[in-house]
Amino acid sequence: MTKVSVFGKETEEEKKKNPIEFVKALCYEKFVNTKVKPSEYGYVVLLEKNYDGIGLSLIWAYEDRSNFGTLYLGHWNDGVV
Repeated sequence: MTKVSVFGKETEEEKKKNPIEFVKALCYEKFVNTKVKPSEYGYVVLLEKNYDGIGLSLIWAYEDRSNFGTLYLGHWNDGVV
């Protein structure tokens, strides 16, 4: 089961209908399109909504060690997987 959290927020919110979507992944210093699903990770963390005003959220996803993960741009939506 994937754990979802919001950076800097400790309370867990009620789950809603619209799941998180990854759009682009950071790869070799640039963002590239991706088809990876958030459910493929153990943890998904919202770092910033509407990152740099581009309409996409900055999301960190990792399996079991937070220093080995992938940075994504995507739609946080309702924050569920």
